[in-house]
Amino acid sequence: MLRAGPLSDERVIGLLNRRFVALYFDLADRGAAADPAARKFVVAARPRLGGRAVPTPPLLIMTPDGKVVGETSNYSSTAQVLSMLLAALEDHPEYNKPSPAEQAAATPLERARIQLNLQDLEGARKTLARDRSAEARYLLGHIARLQKLWGTMGKHFAQVKDDSLKDDVRMERAYELWYAKKHKELAEHLKDFPKESNRYTEARYYEGLAAYHGGDKEQAQKLWEVTIKSCSQDPWIYRADWAYTGLKQGRRTMVSSAGKRVSLLNRIGYMGRRNPDLQGPN
Repeated sequence: MLRAGPLSDERVIGLLNRRFVALYFDLADRGAAADPAARKFVVAARPRLGGRAVPTPPLLIMTPDGKVVGETSNYSSTAQVLSMLLAALEDHPEYNKPSPAEQAAATPLERARIQLNLQDLEGARKTLARDRSAEARYLLGHIARLQKLWGTMGKHFAQVKDDSLKDDVRMERAYELWYAKKHKELAEHLKDFPKESNRYTEARYYEGLAAYHGGDKEQAQKLWEVTIKSCSQDPWIYRADWAYTGLKQGRRTMVSSAGKRVSLLNRIGYMGRRNPDLQGPN
């Protein structure tokens, strides 16, 4: 289930929203997500997906006339999905054109956000170089975090004096602790994260990972379970459900429609048995 993996990554989401039209539907003829017209469109390009029993469908990029210009496995990593999306845009520049809204972007901050969505991190950094606003300093810190330039990140965040960005900065700084495998410090850093924050589910997910890698698997499960049951579903809830399910199952086979389900969201399966975050930072 890609929504718990690459399709929950902010970089993939940003690029998809800028240059693609994302569609989710069930290839089955029946069901809540069934879409006969979409199924016919896809099966015309990939007949092997039209049978009664089909392999796990891949992620496809298709043109409006039904040509497949990109394809990758449902089990692909975020890096593989990003590479596929960028390759499709490079190979088909006719679909890689700015929208009227992008052309109207007037401020450095607006232009930098567009560049960031299109994965032009260096371009975004240069665009913001002379902008001294708190929002620009925050975005520069965010870019440095994506590049794992921790010292540069810290310098930019030290200049952010806007309280409205406090929770965002706090969550961004957590990634340095995650990649340094400082599990105790990470748990303390994220403890009592405000629920009203838009980064709350993200913080709780990593708080659970800190507990797990710190040796307290029971606490990790409790954190994820409470978060999953008490919050609206979003990418971090799906990731937490994947991690929770992986812990409950251990090395057993994935749950199936014919067996007992252990996912709190009642999912049949995800992108493999184990959430890779349970192995540590990648």
